[in-house]
Amino acid sequence: MFRIGYIDDEPTQYANYAKKLKRRYPDMELILFENCSTREEFVDKIYEEQADVLLIDYKMASTYGFNGTTLISYINDRVQDLECFILTAVEQDRITDGLVARRNRFSKTIFDTEGDDPDKVKAFNEFVAVLRESAEVFKLRREQKVERYRELLERKKAGALNGMEEDEYRNLYRVLSSYGMVEKLPQKMLESQFDKDLERLLKAGDAILKEYGEKE
Repeated sequence: MFRIGYIDDEPTQYANYAKKLKRRYPDMELILFENCSTREEFVDKIYEEQADVLLIDYKMASTYGFNGTTLISYINDRVQDLECFILTAVEQDRITDGLVARRNRFSKTIFDTEGDDPDKVKAFNEFVAVLRESAEVFKLRREQKVERYRELLERKKAGALNGMEEDEYRNLYRVLSSYGMVEKLPQKMLESQFDKDLERLLKAGDAILKEYGEKE
């Protein structure tokens, strides 16, 4: 089963799109991302819904304060390897910010397969093939990262991670654990040595301030 995340500030056609996709491709599910208002919340929703690929409306600035291309740029920086596509009613020539390649932009009319017009059905099938391939690539890349994560986990247990490795370890853990590919860890295993040192310094500072205040 492949899960396709769907982001649209006015998802009036969501149910129709989901039904058409499911009818022709039972192993693919369109998931509406609801109750999100910030870019950070959309990233959290990716992990919550275990999305394999994303379809994002372009014109959303009046609702969220940013358009779909800006959101894709943000997601690409934080969720590596997850392919995102613009799905819009806006004419292609009006998308001029250069943040998403034309090959990753589709018109919402791609779902118009009424009457089983052979040309429209062909275009829809090719569109779904692109989504499927992107989802399969994302899945394969996640699988390839499990070994690296386990290597970092052992180094973490030994207290041997440097700062860059700490960041890599936590990023890999978030992705792989969200998709059920590695076991959940206790919070202490996600704390970096820097965090622990900082906490100790803050506690020491609080103790000094308290002692100084009592002397006064």
